Formats: sequence, C-alpha cells, structure tokens
Amino acid sequence: MKNAKSLILNCAAAFVLSAALPIFAHAATLPEAPHVVVAARGEVEAMPDIARLQLQISETQDSAVKAKSAVDQRSAQVLNAVAEQGVPERDIRASQIRIYPDYEWQDGKRVLRGQRVERTIDITLTDLSRYGGLLDALVNAGISELGNVSFDLSQRAALQAEAVEAAIADAKARAEVLAAGFGHKLAGVYHIDEGASAPVVYERAMMMDAKVGGEAPMLIGKETVSASLTVVFLLK
Repeated sequence: MKNAKSLILNCAAAFVLSAALPIFAHAATLPEAPHVVVAARGEVEAMPDIARLQLQISETQDSAVKAKSAVDQRSAQVLNAVAEQGVPERDIRASQIRIYPDYEWQDGKRVLRGQRVERTIDITLTDLSRYGGLLDALVNAGISELGNVSFDLSQRAALQAEAVEAAIADAKARAEVLAAGFGHKLAGVYHIDEGASAPVVYERAMMMDAKVGGEAPMLIGKETVSASLTVVFLLK
C-alpha cells in the first residue's frame, strides 16, 4: 500500500511539475526520489513614504537667448521654493538645458514658432507631510503642470525580505499538507527557484490650479510587495 501511495504521489508531483516545467527546464535537476513541487507566494503591505516629482520648465521665444532667460528665471524660483520646503539639495536634480526649434502646422505647412528651451527638475520628497505644502509652493513659483508624481517605499529591501519569508512559510505549509495527504513527510529541500517581482510604483500626471487654496490632497493607497517561490521538496 505504501508503494502505491508513493506512486500516486510521484504522479501528483509530475502533474505539478508540468505546469512549472519552463522554470526548471534550464536546470533539469528534478530528483528521481519521491518529491513534490509547490508554488508559493508571500505578500507584505505598506504605505508608500517617498514621493518623486518631475517638473518640466519650458519656454518658446523668438530667440534662444530670451527663452533661456525665462527658463532660468522660473527654474530659480522653483529651486528656491523647494529649498524653503526643507527639501535637501541632494534630493533635487536639475537637468541640462535643451534648445531646439519649435514648429507647428498651419494650413498643412510646417511653420517655425521660435526657439524652445526646456529643463527638467526631479525632486525626491522623503517627508510626505510636506507634500501639500510643496505643491502649493510650486504653484506659487509658476509651475502649472507636473510631468509625473510617483510614490515608492524607502524600506523596500526589508519589505521584500519579509515577503520572501512569508513565501517560504507558505511553501512549507503547502508541501506538508500534500505530503501528509499521501502518507509521507518532508525530508528536505532539493531545489528552490525564486520568481522575480517587479516593483509597483504609483504614477500620475497632475495639473495644479493656482486659484485653489489650501494643501492639495494626497490620494494614495497601500502597496503590496510580493515574492514567489517554486520549491522541490524531497519526501520520506
């Protein structure tokens, strides 16, 4: 009877393996001994605590000198406003200025509007309690549109480790249930394959209205950090 159970369990393991075959195709290390393959997942939820803002300051004038002068003035106002909100210099990155002809189509013809100058300023905000005040400061500095606002986790590595631990516990629990169901116990781990989990970063484009008073609301939710494992357990 025990041999019959072993045969059934090996068949069950082979069935599970068929779904995971692409993962193990490169290794070809499945044991000949009784074993079971389980896929497990672990998740940890956390509130983002970092905001990354991308501003683009641009101007089109009849000459590059005039356009650059306007961009330089607005950039200085933005940098001063950001500094006044307590954002350290290391968290502010201003790109080089780009200058190129700005064209538009009129009656099917390409017409030169002037010379366009652009500059991008990236801001990393590590104190989200200042988020609303920072947006108000940017509005007062003349910024009417943000390119992207993304939210992230400062402790992502530690949270990822927690998710892996949860996935390990899930793998053990699944394997123990399967093994016990066929009259076996776990004898050890033969192979572990960790799946890649791409980080989720919340992004949004925002328009800011200078007529609106008060701090802008921050509408973000918890982020889920996940880890997935495929584990081959030996049986006894």
